[in-house]
Amino acid sequence: MRYVGAVSDADILINLAEANRLDILELLFKKIIIPQFVYEIEIKKNARIYYSTINQAVYKDGSIFKVVDRKKDISVNILARDIIEDKKKVIGPGESECSGYAQALRIPIIISDNYTEFKWLNEFITLTHNNILALCVYFREITKSEAEDIFNKINDKLDHPTEDTFEDQYNKALIRFERNGWKRYLGI
Repeated sequence: MRYVGAVSDADILINLAEANRLDILELLFKKIIIPQFVYEIEIKKNARIYYSTINQAVYKDGSIFKVVDRKKDISVNILARDIIEDKKKVIGPGESECSGYAQALRIPIIISDNYTEFKWLNEFITLTHNNILALCVYFREITKSEAEDIFNKINDKLDHPTEDTFEDQYNKALIRFERNGWKRYLGI
């Protein structure tokens, strides 16, 4: 199962780059839109040595990653601007940009590891790296063992790692998809 696309915040790309597994996104998505602000400000500022890994993934031939600058596309800017300004009142600028782009481009999925801000993005399907790994396992794109390895690599580097196992996160993801009414769209 490959979804048409998602809009990506910085943190999830950085976490996957640190685990050397940006390729996981190619298993689920045909394209990943990265807002210009997220790419130019947040990724450059926070990715440190992994910026080059992300940059190479964005600019390789056949890449699913596309950096989009709303200020160079008047229709996207007009459609995104109001939601971005509205969301900035309650969430960070990266997630605000993602919500504006998702709305303007009619892409219902936002991928981000900043799950504390998801409560202000409930009009979208919000997926963390744990959710993406769960979907990859569900659709048999990777084994549970491979997903657990990626999960552990990322979790070990987080400032606030979870004490959950991958199995715990897998089960929580499936419950979350059902609770939020996303199972049909996600093809589960």
